[in-house]
Amino acid sequence: MSDLSVENIERAVCAQYQPIVDLADDRFVGCEALARWRNEDGVLGSIEPHADVIEGDEVLATALTTRMLRCVNRDLLDLLVRRPAFYVSINLPPIILGQGQLRPVFENLGIAYRMPQLVGEITERRALDDTGRAAIREIRDMGSRIALDDFGTGKANLQELIGLEVDILKIDRSFVIKLGEDRLAERLVRGIAALAGVLRVDMVAEGVETREQALFLRAIGVEKGQGWLWSKALDAADLIAAVG
Repeated sequence: MSDLSVENIERAVCAQYQPIVDLADDRFVGCEALARWRNEDGVLGSIEPHADVIEGDEVLATALTTRMLRCVNRDLLDLLVRRPAFYVSINLPPIILGQGQLRPVFENLGIAYRMPQLVGEITERRALDDTGRAAIREIRDMGSRIALDDFGTGKANLQELIGLEVDILKIDRSFVIKLGEDRLAERLVRGIAALAGVLRVDMVAEGVETREQALFLRAIGVEKGQGWLWSKALDAADLIAAVG
């Protein structure tokens, strides 16, 4: 991606969807919408290397969020109607939240009534500042749930977590991929699971690659996972076919 402009975001950004799986039965219960950049040859690439630049620019962040919501609405609306319990998790940059800027986007796209099936993801690092806290309040006020992404990589303490009132903790893949090989990682993940139990929030483990990791996570109370054990990120048609 050479030109981070609103026009190029509208032209070249599309969404892929990584399934979120119920660890009890491997059933697809949701997905995470991931932004992809389609180059001139049609090849998809991750937008992640430019995430900090986009999240720090209100205009670009608004353009990307609007584009992703438009993709979700176009790609998955029929699935969401057929499967009321299925949900879509999407990154929402705090810079565009907390000041009432997001609600008009949903209303203009005509998807405000689908808010209960949308989960707004905010990283632990972003959630702890004033902008992040305001963002969480705005998302909750619109009827959506909040997922704290990359959990365990930041510095949130128990008191701060209670104050955030999140609904889902996403256990960072940097811990998950070490399960079965690193006892410290196992203790850390056990601790996160115990904390989630105290807070009565759901858990999603990111980056699950082996059945052994999935079994360990389920045994300690983690309800859901996502990772290559089940599926890479899929185009919408492939996701819909897999969900049924």
